[in-house]
Amino acid sequence: MNSELDKIRQAYDLTVEQQANGIDVLATVPEHIQNMPGYRDIINDPSTGSGAPGIKEYLKPEIGMSFLDAGCCANLANYRLDKWPSIYFGIDISPLLINSMRSFVKKNRISIGGLYNTDVANMPFDDDFFDIASAIGVLEYCTLEYTEQALQELGRVLKPAARIVLDIPNLAHPYVETMFRLEEHLGRPNIPKARPAVERILEYLFCIERINDSGVMIKYFLRLKE
Repeated sequence: MNSELDKIRQAYDLTVEQQANGIDVLATVPEHIQNMPGYRDIINDPSTGSGAPGIKEYLKPEIGMSFLDAGCCANLANYRLDKWPSIYFGIDISPLLINSMRSFVKKNRISIGGLYNTDVANMPFDDDFFDIASAIGVLEYCTLEYTEQALQELGRVLKPAARIVLDIPNLAHPYVETMFRLEEHLGRPNIPKARPAVERILEYLFCIERINDSGVMIKYFLRLKE
């Protein structure tokens, strides 16, 4: 998995560098990918990001709660998750993304819990630290073995009965191949995993309270088992 982690890190570092230089990464997408089924729907779909409707509603952030945004990317800036009543903590494998978000925090004088450059299977937090969490757009880049390690680590840092929302690609969706080709162009190594295999791991650690499989990503609304 180390080589895949390096590819993910490099891909997101490159995206940060391109954006800093005024390059629209979607403008570099080849025409044959743009013409694939559902391309416009995918890039314009608000339900695939960390600000998707239903995530905040399910997590129910409250004052004093610690919130983990695992694989935080630029969610803090894009969705202003610092404005939730909970205390925001973000982790990401890309050092340039973390540095960019730290600059955003400083520039806007935002109060958060912290931003950390690390991967989701190796987090620098105590056991039972977080009340709520999300891991959106993370596990598609991981092998099944690493996914299990990451979920166990999430289980370690979450408090008993903590709520979390995470997602994986919906291999049954008609646009999933378009999404994979787009991610491949961006240098991101998608590793498809069978839904039953992922759900077996989830059910060992979590209570699955709800599943939304209507989109190109399957969303799981979970509670950590006590």
